[in-house]
Amino acid sequence: MEKKVNDYYTKYFKDWLFLQNIDIKTALEMIKKKSETEIRGIISLSYNEIEHLPAKYDIELTDPLSCELRGGTKLTEREKEFFALVKSGCSLEEISAKLMCSQNVVKTSIKIFIAKLLIGLYPNLKEVL
Repeated sequence: MEKKVNDYYTKYFKDWLFLQNIDIKTALEMIKKKSETEIRGIISLSYNEIEHLPAKYDIELTDPLSCELRGGTKLTEREKEFFALVKSGCSLEEISAKLMCSQNVVKTSIKIFIAKLLIGLYPNLKEVL
């Protein structure tokens, strides 16, 4: 079991370090350079909807991205459920109540999503910067 945990952290360590230095505003600017089709290929949200997530859910643009990359760049079932609620227009309070989690967890989920989207759409970004 310990080897599996070590492999996980080794695999994502570089991404973790990279995301420590990226804030939400910078990440959104990087994501904006991709096409709408590529973005919708990750999840059925448009770039415009992704860009407005921080304001809608009261997240500062200067907040750093979450460094936790659970499940790599793939969305988990819980995240898919979360973003279905986002897509349907639910508020922070409604998502928190429906998923039985705190509002801070909802905000962190948004940061993790943006982090995954950034890593997923830019597999070689760390080499470019």
